[in-house]
Amino acid sequence: MSDLPGDKRIVTPPMLGDKISLSLGHTSTFVFIGTKAEILEWFRTVGPTKIVQAILFHDRPGTKPLDIVFDLLPYPNPDLTWMQYYQSFYHSDPTLERYRLELRPEQPKIDAEIEPLYRMYAKSGVCLGDMADALEKKWSQPSTKSYLDMAKELFMERDEAAEHAKEMAETTKKLDEERREVDLEDIVVSVPTERK
Repeated sequence: MSDLPGDKRIVTPPMLGDKISLSLGHTSTFVFIGTKAEILEWFRTVGPTKIVQAILFHDRPGTKPLDIVFDLLPYPNPDLTWMQYYQSFYHSDPTLERYRLELRPEQPKIDAEIEPLYRMYAKSGVCLGDMADALEKKWSQPSTKSYLDMAKELFMERDEAAEHAKEMAETTKKLDEERREVDLEDIVVSVPTERK
């Protein structure tokens, strides 16, 4: 394998079992780093045998099972030349753009603080191989946060902005649960869509 920027590398942890268990807490995340194509390739090749589940160390009576959050965040690519870096402001090159995909249990308080490019919710126990098509479809759409929402939060106080972000996340999830995709209904709980 060469050291060229964008060169494909798929690395699977050597001791990774068939179940990826995530618990509540700030540190319980499973992370993928790479281009969108590399992440989707991992999901399609290695993912069909991997299940992600949210676990609790104590019973919470009267509550529903936790969902798994899939957040796609930008990730800096240190391999870019200065020319490629400046060109990225004008022209997108999917072979060079790197991302960080985080999988973690749903926690509304923490989720409100994170501003991903794309967010999806899946049921606990989902097979990663089944998520590849849903993620690819979602990533081909415009990102979840509109410029209007970003401008509003820019001029708000910190507490107001956090509250606004939390309200928007709750509203988006509620709307997405109503507009669930029929073919992915058993897998995907909600897919945030473009706000109008």
